[in-house]
Amino acid sequence: MKVLIVYYSQTGNTQKIARAVRDGLRKAGNETILKFLKKVTYEELEGYDMIGFGSPVWYEMPPNLRRFVEEMPDQAGKLAFSFCTHGTMPDLYFPLAVPRLQRRGLRVIDWKNWYGNCSIQIFPEPYYTAGHPDEQDLAEAFAWGEALSQRAGRVLAGEEGLVPDAPAPNMMPMHANAAIEHLGGFRNVHGRLVRDPEKCLYPKCHICMDNCTMGYIDLKAEPQKYGSCGDACDDCHGCTYCEMLCPTGAIHPAVPYEKAAPKGEEHGSALFETVLGKAREEGRFRPLIPLEEVGTKTPFYTVHASHPRLRQLRFEED
Repeated sequence: MKVLIVYYSQTGNTQKIARAVRDGLRKAGNETILKFLKKVTYEELEGYDMIGFGSPVWYEMPPNLRRFVEEMPDQAGKLAFSFCTHGTMPDLYFPLAVPRLQRRGLRVIDWKNWYGNCSIQIFPEPYYTAGHPDEQDLAEAFAWGEALSQRAGRVLAGEEGLVPDAPAPNMMPMHANAAIEHLGGFRNVHGRLVRDPEKCLYPKCHICMDNCTMGYIDLKAEPQKYGSCGDACDDCHGCTYCEMLCPTGAIHPAVPYEKAAPKGEEHGSALFETVLGKAREEGRFRPLIPLEEVGTKTPFYTVHASHPRLRQLRFEED
């Protein structure tokens, strides 16, 4: 069987899981190719028997993967699977992602999520899920890849009852309210970003333009375009990747992080702690650091104060 895994990742969590799933599928004897979302064309999908889609959770699919799926040609009953990594609350992901894949003609045979560390400027560092995905997570992803191969073979052989219905949301009320506020908003919940041309190294550096989730940056244009507003980025999906990747701090929040999340003040989340506590009781979450070590008074931007805050992903192992 020929399998293609299409994934999007920023910090590397989803990339690690995607590689482990790929290796499990290969171990089971499948010709499996792993490709970063930006490097995939619709024409390539035609040559595969099964397609996997993976990404982080931004309440649901990130908008670039969502757009890719929604504009994808009909897949006429081809097999598919879905996976994601998340910091705390994945509950909306599959109830929205699986039907979206089904509407493109795909038969989604399984889906699975893993915890991953969160890297958001005004969130605690270390975060509640620091250390994930760890070796146990990757071993589970490898085994899941092998299991996907077995299930796909049985489905292709005509066995019935192996293609599940799309899942229904299962959220606590306060979780649902937070998701609705985010998805229905009109601004970036992590802050409006602006760009200082004096600090920008373009044309020597074009990392932000190469990595913008939605293609909002065009520094070749006259005048130069930055962000969803043309001169700023305030898109409601909440991405701040360009700020993290910028090597000089030319991209920065309009309201400094020092004001949005002052160091030394409490920035923990009762919502996150409640959700993760419930998941731990149910055996779905393994904390790798004690709760008292979560950096509720040390936001991410204070620990990663120099630029860039993150490094670009590498793809040689794909």
